[in-house]
Amino acid sequence: MILNQLPANIKYYRNRNNWTQQQLANELNISRSVIAKWENGDVTPDLHAVVKLSILFNQPIDYLIGIGSKTAHQLSEFQQLYQAKAEEPDVYNNELAEILDYLTKHPMLKEQIQEMQHIPIKKQKAIHRMLKSIIAESKRL
Repeated sequence: MILNQLPANIKYYRNRNNWTQQQLANELNISRSVIAKWENGDVTPDLHAVVKLSILFNQPIDYLIGIGSKTAHQLSEFQQLYQAKAEEPDVYNNELAEILDYLTKHPMLKEQIQEMQHIPIKKQKAIHRMLKSIIAESKRL
């Protein structure tokens, strides 16, 4: 389903504005429990609510629901700075944009990756193998 990013984005943009669930609920004239259900993915906001969220967060609806990504311009700058090239530029662009978007929304992982850069390569490769194993195991659950 295309709206699978919406719950995470609601929480992300709410936190980015330093709002509690109650403050966002007050802005939308709804109950806090509705915000919690949206963020947990238990309930999907109706179109009217998505439009209000888009206005409150100052984000286009497609970014909010996960179709588009604000990182497209960042990706372009990255490619210009590092002259990044790939055999399949569209796939590369989309994948990199998704990764940048994910890191933007998960600052703890970003910090951990930055720390990992200072670890010797041999240990980095061991961490990569562990992550691969953890991800494979989580898919089986």
